[in-house]
Amino acid sequence: MVAILVLFLGACNTNTSKDAATNINEPSYYDIEYHRGGRDARPENTLYSYQYAIESGASTIECDMQMSADGQIVMSHNAVLNPDITIDSNGNRIEANKYYIHDMTYEELQEFNVGSMDESCEYYDMHGRSQVQHKASIPTLRQVFELVRDSGNVNVRLSIEAKYMPDPAAGTLYEKNYDKDEMLTKFKSLVEEFGFKDRVQLQSFDWDILKRMEEIDPEFITVALYNEQASWGGVDSMTLWLDKDDPSPWLGGIDIKDFGKDPFKAAAFLGFDIVSPYYEELTKAQVEFAHKNGMKVIPWTINSKQDMEIMYKMKVDGMITDKPWVLREFLESKGEKLPTPMKTSLPYHLDPDHLEAEEIETEGGKDAAY
Repeated sequence: MVAILVLFLGACNTNTSKDAATNINEPSYYDIEYHRGGRDARPENTLYSYQYAIESGASTIECDMQMSADGQIVMSHNAVLNPDITIDSNGNRIEANKYYIHDMTYEELQEFNVGSMDESCEYYDMHGRSQVQHKASIPTLRQVFELVRDSGNVNVRLSIEAKYMPDPAAGTLYEKNYDKDEMLTKFKSLVEEFGFKDRVQLQSFDWDILKRMEEIDPEFITVALYNEQASWGGVDSMTLWLDKDDPSPWLGGIDIKDFGKDPFKAAAFLGFDIVSPYYEELTKAQVEFAHKNGMKVIPWTINSKQDMEIMYKMKVDGMITDKPWVLREFLESKGEKLPTPMKTSLPYHLDPDHLEAEEIETEGGKDAAY
């Protein structure tokens, strides 16, 4: 292994990406990825946010999947229901760390409204002020694919994150993990059933999941997520473990120190197609390395024009954002070709001018985020 690494690190200018990645490396549009469907505009990871992304001109919908107790792939960023956005069937704000998705059936999950943000919390200040809220339930991946199919949008892609907690120090979150192979088998089956293989890419912070997907089907596009922000706190605040003696449980069995602590060299060695880092940790040299080795770079999560300018000058291939209307305006100012907004006849369009009085409009009273 050491000899292979030495040879690899000394000659990293070969294209390690798959043939299938060639097309995705040269998209028709600059890749504007709506984070969780566009969480600063609509309730995150719901059919409302996904339809918003489809209608307002996303090139890619970024979203997250978990697995319920009855084996359904469902869409949620958190493995445990988040009280900042969730109320129960009686209209009460739920308790934190109480409702684990893997312990509940899909039917049980439908009892919760995940489209109601707590206006007293920091999360609302960060993401709720411009959001058009509406009662919403957790959808299945099948429902998401049906929405995309029925919308008539034949270009929008989906970057779907397999959420997983590989670090035993996470305690309950680690204990509540789903079976990876079961998840990936069902995921692959759904993608193929809808004929979406050329429109779907699998992303994860857990690189073992990506390696398993490569083994199941080497043609799948894989996206290596990572971050190393200790200030965020908690066991999920760092995935590379740059300053720890032990290898990180997030990297699928490799040790980042064997790659000069460079996640891009590690991702290239493992044959991933896209690297998706926290944007503050990205360097221009890493972008150049990725492009020389046939990989795309899609950083997260960029919400200000100042940061968009920095990323754009680095020549990243796209950006993930909570504020897609801001990114779209920025890219239009650069003359980038972007998908044309469209309207659909599907039922998850939210027009603030026609919401009930108790619904929350976007900041300014109109749909500033549309």
